[in-house]
Amino acid sequence: MKIQWVIGLAFAMAGCATTSRAPILAGDPPPVEETTTPYFMAPLDRAVVDLANGERQVLEINNEGQLELNGGPKWVKGMPIADFRTLVKKQYPNAKQIQIEEFRPNRVTVLGEVFHQINTDLTEGPMRVLDAVAAANGFTPLANKRRVKLLRQNAGTIQVYQLDLRQMLRGNDLAQNLLLRPGDVITVPRNFL
Repeated sequence: MKIQWVIGLAFAMAGCATTSRAPILAGDPPPVEETTTPYFMAPLDRAVVDLANGERQVLEINNEGQLELNGGPKWVKGMPIADFRTLVKKQYPNAKQIQIEEFRPNRVTVLGEVFHQINTDLTEGPMRVLDAVAAANGFTPLANKRRVKLLRQNAGTIQVYQLDLRQMLRGNDLAQNLLLRPGDVITVPRNFL
């Protein structure tokens, strides 16, 4: 009976997460682990260029792997990030910042100790961690809700967040109910007694 109550609470809180009028937090808490791997530009990746005058330019690599620049299209598929940034910097010499956004399918994955491991679309609006767990039909009785991991990748940077969903289910530390991004993977480990 207690397990059904916890699962019901998870569904209730997850449903409230996307419909409440509470202010959205400015940023995510820092990840517990961050690593970098080599990354090469691919079709549909984007560069977001913040200019000194406050303007923002978004450059997207087309399906063929080319980027449209003032001098014409430039082949960038397979180009290392550092070389790509140098190319964009030549195009926009007054750029304050150049962010690279890897193209990710608009899906999130929930694995581990949930009743249904899923790969679900983010097409119906924003989704938070508890929303994704609710979409996977909640935790199994063996789930370790205190050590849930969120894996987030973008252009060679891998961030790992460790979340204590047990505290969230109790109404504490709701800041851990992170807004999910395309490509995020949530893993719920088994609780070993």
